[in-house]
Amino acid sequence: MKPSRELFWQRIVKERHDTFMAFGPGSDGVPFEMAEREYLALQKKLLDGARMEWERRHIKRLIAHDILNVAHPRAKRWEEFSRVLRRIERLGFIDLDNQVHTACLALLWVSSHDRDRAPMAWEMMEDAERRLRRIRQGHFRRKEGLDAIASVKQQVAKKGLTPPTPTRTESKPKGTSRRRGTER
Repeated sequence: MKPSRELFWQRIVKERHDTFMAFGPGSDGVPFEMAEREYLALQKKLLDGARMEWERRHIKRLIAHDILNVAHPRAKRWEEFSRVLRRIERLGFIDLDNQVHTACLALLWVSSHDRDRAPMAWEMMEDAERRLRRIRQGHFRRKEGLDAIASVKQQVAKKGLTPPTPTRTESKPKGTSRRRGTER
């Protein structure tokens, strides 16, 4: 990587850190709308230095994730929180860790603010868990991700929020075809 691009990404890290310190822990009095505006202004500023489309998309994903971290403790209404989730869904996840983190925060937020949206949060959690289980056993990412999910599930269970019951109650007998239900 050329030194100019290294400096560019170092500047992004520094500016994101400065913004996080301004709106992160200890700044509980700042409303969500103001923090979101500041992050979007930062995104616009950072996008000016991006040369390639993948850089622009990555910056947008980073800022969307930062906004999610601010929205979790501050967003009071579903309209605010869902706006952040839609932005992340539109841009895609940075990586699997980001997907797990998003699903965990969504489930925690829903358990405290809007239980009617719980099925959507549980679906996000199940998708993240399914992707984690595809990683080979013993891999640290799989273990850490599954531990995080188990911890969040335990926290929301204490609040009385449980996963929805599976819709398919009858399992198919072994040795039958998926298509016709006949013996192979």
